[in-house]
Amino acid sequence: MRTVCLIHSHLGPAFSRLGCRVVSLTPPDGVASLPELLAALSEPPDCVIHQENLGRLVVLADCGDAPCPVLYWSLDTHLNHFWQRHYVRALSAAATTQPHLTTTLSQDGGPRCDWVPWHGQPRTLAPPAQRTVPLAFVGRVSAQRQRRQWFVEHLTRFGLLARQDISGAELAAFYDTVRAAPNECIAGEVNLRLFEAASSGCLPVSERTPAGVETLFAPDREALYYDDVAELDDRLRFLEAHPDLAATMGRAAHAAVAARHLPDHRAKALLDLARDAPPPPKGPAPDAALALTLYHLNRCGQLATPRFELWRRLAAAPGTPEIMAARIQLALADNNRDMAQALFAACLSHPALAGDARSAAACALAALRLGQGEAAKRAYVAFVAAAGRREAPRLHAPRDYLLFFANALEAVGCTSAPGMLFDHAVHLPETAVQCLVAAKALDQGDLEIERRLETLLRRQPGSEAERIGLLSNLSLHRPDDWTLCLELGLANLKGFRLEAGLEELRLAAATAARTGQDARFARRLSLVDPSGRVRRLLGMGWEEKRPPAAGGDHPPRTP
Repeated sequence: MRTVCLIHSHLGPAFSRLGCRVVSLTPPDGVASLPELLAALSEPPDCVIHQENLGRLVVLADCGDAPCPVLYWSLDTHLNHFWQRHYVRALSAAATTQPHLTTTLSQDGGPRCDWVPWHGQPRTLAPPAQRTVPLAFVGRVSAQRQRRQWFVEHLTRFGLLARQDISGAELAAFYDTVRAAPNECIAGEVNLRLFEAASSGCLPVSERTPAGVETLFAPDREALYYDDVAELDDRLRFLEAHPDLAATMGRAAHAAVAARHLPDHRAKALLDLARDAPPPPKGPAPDAALALTLYHLNRCGQLATPRFELWRRLAAAPGTPEIMAARIQLALADNNRDMAQALFAACLSHPALAGDARSAAACALAALRLGQGEAAKRAYVAFVAAAGRREAPRLHAPRDYLLFFANALEAVGCTSAPGMLFDHAVHLPETAVQCLVAAKALDQGDLEIERRLETLLRRQPGSEAERIGLLSNLSLHRPDDWTLCLELGLANLKGFRLEAGLEELRLAAATAARTGQDARFARRLSLVDPSGRVRRLLGMGWEEKRPPAAGGDHPPRTP
């Protein structure tokens, strides 16, 4: 790999230190033909590395005509997986900062995907006397990030200093004055904050998610990790009591960055991936992948593409279930009934489409939006028949269809799309969670929908604020179900609401005791609290608590 072409990448100096000739390109936002970009170079590169740029959104087209492997390094995969899983299928290989998403990017015809995390920067270690701030957090705090607000509010009792909107040299200089940096993750991801703090010798205190994060900085030597607010508090009290050890661990984190987490380390990992990568694929499959990429970016409002261009690309792609669902969504958005009916007919005439949850859901739900109840019924019957079912529930209202297809989509792995801002009034549901959100909009008081939605969100890290709202309402309507209070208590602890979490757990324990299920409660709690930390916080007398008498008011719950 003699010449490397970088697109929107900051790793140019690192590749140069590895002995590569570096050509950096910065095309404007939008779709760019890669062969046209490369034609302006004096010679073809040995590989192209396209890095996700959080401020500039570029999609490379015609990659199959490139003279070399093309890689994509996804930085915010946890929020952009819903479109990047399509984009990488048009490329040679991919890398992601998130270890738990390497497999999903390789699914459905995706290329090889490696874990290439964020990195730090080489920095001179600040003297201990300069570290006058015990705890600090640098990150955007807003009403849209409710969990982070609770995180910052809770840590004010430890003297946390929160800063926003600082970066670069100012950020590094600030971390030079900080001893420890508690970290919060939006969606259970490995984020840059971990490396920024460690680069300055500031001890990271981070969530123990996703699986694999502890391999970046050695636990209890180079970083501290926690699962919930109870463990976080223990970690911070430990640092208060052992300032010298905290400083030692901060120095170890700083040394870890120098040894394993510099730009040169990430450039080498990407270069190794490029050496083994094949040329980009050609043909209908990568063309369809690019069409779906642009469709999803347009759908979520991140990248506007002219409607005729979307139609052109989708019409030229093979009629896979995902392509058909996208075509139906566009027809619905255009209120083009004739096109929608033609697409319904095409799906019903092909068993592979009629029996696929994605295209069947699109047909049925779009038909309901257009007021075509018979067309929705035909799509449902065809789907059930293709699955070989002899018996199936009768569906009447849109709610019935949404709940049915929520199950069907979940069964094929279409559970959720984190980062996609779904508007039930505009978008056609494409995932199980979106189906339930749309169903809930039809009836805000439907407890069955709320319970199913909460169960799905339980698998989605960072959804504690939404889950607390759902569980609060469910537990108020079902006061004898101690399992709801248990889940609500645990969600509060994951959401940095210590007192609210302990209150709900005490109520769950008392309800379980009243109904003769205290042994079951104890077993469930011990499974989720193996260290016994939460049980110690509850105290020895929590078994004595009892819920209010029947018909009385329950303690207020504020989601």
